[in-house]
Amino acid sequence: MQKKIIIVTAEWDYFKEQLSTLCSQLSRAGVDCEVRDYGNPEALRLIVKYGIDNGMIRIPQIYVISDGNVRRIDYEVTSDLKIIIKDLNDYISNE
Repeated sequence: MQKKIIIVTAEWDYFKEQLSTLCSQLSRAGVDCEVRDYGNPEALRLIVKYGIDNGMIRIPQIYVISDGNVRRIDYEVTSDLKIIIKDLNDYISNE
C-alpha cells in the first residue's frame, strides 16, 4: 500500500504556506499528500487519537499513514522561525 501524508494545519498557522508548498512538492514526486484544516473531521480524529502529547495539541501536525498504521512526524521550530521536519525521507521512502 502506498504511504499517505496528511498535514494538519490551521488558517492562523505561521507555517501553513510552507507546508502547503511541501505537500505540493511531495505530490509532484508521486507521494500522496494532503493538507487539512484542524476542523476537518478526519483531521480531528487523527489529532484526538495520535496528536495529544502531555495534554497539549501542537499545530501543525504531520502524519504518515501506511497499511493502516499512523505515525506522527516530529519537527522543530528554530529560533529564526523555520520548521525542520525530522527524518521525513525515512518515513516516506519505500522499505
